[in-house]
Amino acid sequence: MEPKATLFDLISYLRDNYSHEIARSLILIAALLIIRLVVDRLLAANNSIAIESKRRWSVNTRNILFVSGLAGIGLIWASELQTIAVSMLAFAAALILATKELIMCLSGGLVRQTSNSYSLGDHIEVGAVRGRVVDIGLLSTTVMEIGPNHSSHQMTGRALTFPNSLLLSTPVIRENYMGDYVMHIVNVPMAYTVPPIRAERLLMAAAEESCQPHLEVARQHMEDMAKRNLVDIPSVEPRIALQPVDEKRYQLILRIAIPARDRHRIEQTILHNFLAQCFPEQDTAALA
Repeated sequence: MEPKATLFDLISYLRDNYSHEIARSLILIAALLIIRLVVDRLLAANNSIAIESKRRWSVNTRNILFVSGLAGIGLIWASELQTIAVSMLAFAAALILATKELIMCLSGGLVRQTSNSYSLGDHIEVGAVRGRVVDIGLLSTTVMEIGPNHSSHQMTGRALTFPNSLLLSTPVIRENYMGDYVMHIVNVPMAYTVPPIRAERLLMAAAEESCQPHLEVARQHMEDMAKRNLVDIPSVEPRIALQPVDEKRYQLILRIAIPARDRHRIEQTILHNFLAQCFPEQDTAALA
């Protein structure tokens, strides 16, 4: 019976001394939950808004309401917190040590926000994580994986979540920083049985054929980006660099300017055309 009596005494003590604070806290939490539900219902019912915009509104609303809730709870209980602050210094120090990773995650989120490292819909690479950002929280970021390595630009269907503390120690590579048009690199390893000059000529012909429809728009886009962000831009014309690897093989490094959404399709078109010219199919009828 003693535990029940203790619990009853605790409830009575809270009711007698902190009833107003508890009531205001519950009202605040209920109001924030209602706002979140209303926003989600409105976004779901509005079919004229793009899915990326809906996701951005949902994430921003969730984060703003969470911060507002913490601030509101702090203001409601400010006097009580101030009363026990002096005696809680040692506990606060221990709490900081125990929540070091949590603080680092919040700091990483602040760094991302202030530096605008990436936002929803961006294609990023952080350490071993590479994908399209679909959710940004205060503590972590979720991406839909692209890969499984740099030679592929298709989604694998897996969702990867990494803590924002990773942003404090690992560089963030933003693959679509240039916007709708990007500079794309294609590495083509070749054996020396194929003359390098011939391979370079065939690859250049395949690249120019696939990129020609996009050159003018890409050039204008890059010039606009240079004026807006005050950055140097590379030439949008296809470029090939020849690089020896070892005594058996070399590689052709192709750089092209293409629409970001069509990187995989255009790359595959170039490679198919190049390999078809470099290694033509033999006539099976003639061999027979």
